[in-house]
Amino acid sequence: MAITAALASCGGTPPNPFDPPPPPARDDVGGRGFANDISNEEIRRRGNVDPDAYDLIRRLRPNWLVPRGQNSLTIESASYPVVYLDAIRHGTLSTLRHITPSEIHRVEFIGTADATTRWGTGHRAGVINIVTGR
Repeated sequence: MAITAALASCGGTPPNPFDPPPPPARDDVGGRGFANDISNEEIRRRGNVDPDAYDLIRRLRPNWLVPRGQNSLTIESASYPVVYLDAIRHGTLSTLRHITPSEIHRVEFIGTADATTRWGTGHRAGVINIVTGR
């Protein structure tokens, strides 16, 4: 009762446990969508001017393409994300040059831990998964 009175005096109301949860946080810097996702809508909204998926990602999420530093005492070189096409291993970042933006339904970046859970080891820098909607 005292909590209700205190909230009423502040102009607030207690939260309703049956209200839907708030939408996920968005990374709206520069009008972008989610930080780990590029939707078809965002590709259209931001302009489909890129000749391939690599240039699209370089323009919209350049941090996905940077090498991840040495993360092991036995592995001395930096790692790059592995590219998947519709959740099937497609190759290195260079394979993004063979995918046109018009084929893309969504692009998602999947971090190391989640990629290892989904596809096993060998994803030290994560995964860029291109979803075509085929």
